[in-house]
Amino acid sequence: MDKITLTLLLAASISASFLIIFIIQYIDRARHVAKIKEMLHHDDENVAIRLSEEKEQKYKNSLEYKIKKLMNHAGVYKYQIPVFISSYLVFTLTAAIMLTAFVNNLFGALIGVIIGTYLHYSFIKMIIERRLIEFNRALAVAISVLVKMMRNGVGFEQSIQKAVDVSPSKLFRQVFEKFFQEKNTLGEEKAFQNMLEMIDSKELRIFAISVKIGRKSGGRFSQTLEKLEQTIRFRKKMQDKINVVTREGTVGSYIVAAIAVLLYFMLNFNFDGKLHQYYMESPYGRYQLLGIIFWIFIGLVVNKTITRIKS
Repeated sequence: MDKITLTLLLAASISASFLIIFIIQYIDRARHVAKIKEMLHHDDENVAIRLSEEKEQKYKNSLEYKIKKLMNHAGVYKYQIPVFISSYLVFTLTAAIMLTAFVNNLFGALIGVIIGTYLHYSFIKMIIERRLIEFNRALAVAISVLVKMMRNGVGFEQSIQKAVDVSPSKLFRQVFEKFFQEKNTLGEEKAFQNMLEMIDSKELRIFAISVKIGRKSGGRFSQTLEKLEQTIRFRKKMQDKINVVTREGTVGSYIVAAIAVLLYFMLNFNFDGKLHQYYMESPYGRYQLLGIIFWIFIGLVVNKTITRIKS
């Protein structure tokens, strides 16, 4: 494939991405205007509320909401759709162009799109998991500080504010700063729900439920938080063990894939470069090598899925 064709493919993909972004923005504006018109035409307040709830539930089931939620958990709070589309095109087009140039056929583009899609999703999930691990560790430390301060007679509000201020995690402070801003206006329960839009942490859910229960228990609030501290500490130890086991299984699969690459070069050296001549210079050899690469890729995906343990 010559440079002109690659340039045209790249220009077409970039133009398509901008077109998709403009279409999504137009649909958002049209949807917002239609919602306002529909609300204005209904005088009955109950009907308007019901319609609003139905539209909200429908929106939460849409692909747009799922993408925005995914990007929120990855730390992208602005321009989620454009960033998602742009990053997706970078991964898929890079893989598609490389494999198309390798086999000199559009079949390579199909395989490249599949591999690029998985790599893009894995990259976002990796960012989310790293943020989640950082947040959960910071939350465990903050709860310990919170419990110690409440034992010394400090109130909950002052204790949680101090525990957040002394946290070394910028992510943790950022999430709780939003909680402090919204707590007095939207209420504590709604503020916790908005926090979960930024970080999907089970430990945070447990903390929110414990705070809700503790406020109703009156003087036993500190006891509730002490039990929460023990639970969070136990979950942290179990998560560390799970991470070690998962990492061992993943590294093992990568080692097997690396051995296959090493065997190729060793056999090619022993046969005086005939393997390289067949697989790289023969059209059918390139298809076979692409099939082998895709088969190894499927094996890595399946192994990662099997060894993955949900916490």
